[in-house]
This record gives sequence, C-alpha cells and structure tokens, in this order.
Amino acid sequence: MRVDRLVDRDAGRTWTAGTALVGILLVLLQLPTTTGIYELPLLAALPIHLLQGFALPLALRRPLLATVVQLATAAATALAVDPVDGQAWPLTVPGVLLLVAHVGLVAVSRGWRPAAIVWGASIVGLAVLMTAQVGEWGSETVGDVTVAIYAASALLVLMVGSVWRQRSLLAHELSAAQRDVGIEQAKRALVEERTRIARELHDVVAHTMSVVHMQASTARFRLPDLTPESAAEFQEIAAAAKAAMTEMRQLLGVLRDDGANAPVAPTPSLADLPGMVAGTARAGTAARLSIDPALDTRKIPEILQAATYRVIQEALSNVVRHAPGAPATVDVRLAADGRALEATVTNPPSASPHAGVAPRDPTRPRHGLIGIRERAVLLGGWSSAGSLPAGGWQVGLHLPLEPDEPDEPVAGDMRGHGVAVEPGGTS
Repeated sequence: MRVDRLVDRDAGRTWTAGTALVGILLVLLQLPTTTGIYELPLLAALPIHLLQGFALPLALRRPLLATVVQLATAAATALAVDPVDGQAWPLTVPGVLLLVAHVGLVAVSRGWRPAAIVWGASIVGLAVLMTAQVGEWGSETVGDVTVAIYAASALLVLMVGSVWRQRSLLAHELSAAQRDVGIEQAKRALVEERTRIARELHDVVAHTMSVVHMQASTARFRLPDLTPESAAEFQEIAAAAKAAMTEMRQLLGVLRDDGANAPVAPTPSLADLPGMVAGTARAGTAARLSIDPALDTRKIPEILQAATYRVIQEALSNVVRHAPGAPATVDVRLAADGRALEATVTNPPSASPHAGVAPRDPTRPRHGLIGIRERAVLLGGWSSAGSLPAGGWQVGLHLPLEPDEPDEPVAGDMRGHGVAVEPGGTS
C-alpha cells in the first residue's frame, strides 16, 4: 500500500511536496560538492543531480522507476568524477544522503521487502563500481568506509521506515474498524428504536381497533331498530377489525427479536409525565414541569403522547448523566401551539465554576439523537438540540396534531444535524 493510500489526499500532497523540497536541498549540496571538490563540469553535473532530486518524490508513486533513476545517476556520478584522496567515493556525502533517503521512502511506500531489494542492489552496484576502478584509487581514498557508512545508515532508515509504515497500516485499519463499528451501532440503534415505535404504535392502534370491534359486535344488541342489512354490515366491520388486529400482532412478531421479552407495561402518555419528572427530582436533579392548560381541552392522539413521553424521558436521562454543575437543573415545558404539540427540555447555565466544561467523546455514537429524530420524523414532525446563546442546552420537539400541517421548522432548527441531544454531553 502506498503512502497516498495510508493517508488522505491532502497529506499525500504534503508528503510529495516535502520529499521534493528535500530533493532540491540535497541537489543544492551535491552540485558544489561535485563541481568544486571533484572538479566535475557544471553542464555535466546539473542534469545528473536534477534527476537524482526528481527521483525522491517519484519514489512515493513509482518506486521501481525511481530506483532505476537513482542508481543510474549515482553510477554516472561515480564514473564521471575521479577519486580524491581523503574524500568519499564512489558516493559523495550528499549522494549518500540521497540514496539513504530513497531507501527510506521505498520502505515507507512499499514495505521492507522492496526496500531491502533496493538496499542490496545499491550495495552490489557500489561494489561493482569500486572493483572496476580499483586501479585508480589513491592510498587514502575512503571508498570502503563510504560504502560501509551508507550500508549501515540505509539499513537503519529501512527499519525505521518499515516500522512507521506498519504502524500507519495498523492505525488505518483500527480507524476503519472503529468507523464500521460506529456505523453498525448507529444502524442497530435505529432498528431498535423503530421496533420500539412499532410496538407502541401497535398498542395504540390495537386499543382503537378493539373498541371498533366491540362496538360493531354489540351494535345489534344496543340498537333495537337495526335492520338485518345494517346488522350484517356491523358484523363485517367487526370481522375486519379483528382481522386487522391479528395482522398487526403478526407484524409485531416479525419486528420483535427472537427470545425478546414483550413489554407488559401500558403505553406511556402525557398523564405519566408528572410522575417521571418527580422521579428525576428525587434522584437529585432540580426538575420542573410546566404544562399548558390548553392541553386539557385538546384531544392528543395516543401515539403522539407516547412519542412525547419517550423524547422527554431520553432528554431527562441525559441531563442526569451528563449535565455539568451540581446539582443540575432542568425545565420541562409542554404546550399546544396552534395545530402542533410542542415540548422543550432545557438545562440552563449552572452556577457551578465548572459549568460548561463537560466531557465529550467525539467517537461516541449518539444513539439518543437517533431515537428522538426517528420518532419525530415518523410522526411528521421534527426535533432540535443544541446549546443556547446564554449557555446551557435545550432539546425541542414539534409534532403536528393534524396530518395536513406543513412541516416547517422554526428558526434555529437543527434537525438532521449531528448535534448532541443532551446538555453537556453526547448520547
């Protein structure tokens, strides 16, 4: 796997730019060395060293071609210059650095095996060059020392580059695994929440259908003047209601997990809110409930009552778990705004000196947000969650009471965004 596959595209460009800059710097060191110390003509040295510098960034994407270019230019430099007593040969000092950097880049981009092949091939090539021109050495030429220093340095860089690449691969795989786990957990939470919604919907509709069935079945006894045709029609209604209840039970059996215990508690309603808020207050959170008196005169569908109860329950639970400050405070407000049911759960700013400093793990999946959003969307409404301008957090719920109400969010609506649904933390 190449470096540009280990990191994102921007980091890949950074690597390419960095290696190109290193290549330019080493070429700028190589030119005065070969032209001044080894007296190589500038017109001959310039194209050779430019190719050496170009081979470094090329090694990230085309390591084989870059290796051929690097070894060929190193050989051309060794053949073009004469050994100088006391000076490095067949590689100059900048040439050693160029070849060591090349081996390290191959180890990073392709792994230790290709880098080891490049390392071995370069040593063999240098040995051949030294053997071919052994007669030209002066007594103080340090060719063997140069090759030994290069071999040790390149081997060390090869090992470091291979270790770095292996750690990058493991980190990449771990990040991908964590991302996959997060996606699977989010999908599972979504399915579980939809299953719970389906169970509650079954309870509400089954109750209504049972009333229809009972009234249709007893119509011939309660209405003495009922004609036979009307009685038969009521019987058909009763049969259809019973069949609908049977089909709903079958559907619920498909949705329920195998071996899962069916809930036996009644479907929650708005009448259960005072007890839940009181229980939260007893647990140490200063919880207050405010219900619009207009709700007493409104007929709220049971499924909307259940959804509102669950959303407020989730928001209160998150306040207890994550809200900063001791003790935490929360205001629950419920109102009928025109043709919609509005609910807000607000955690105001705390007087605690640590208010607003809440631990937040960005990798933690926000399953609470998934449940709240799913309930709102499936009932034709929307939800919002986020921080308030003056501090604190607020969760909002808007559920239409009439099917034809346009689904228009108010200012500041955050539905569809990955915003935490509980004050001071993530859910």
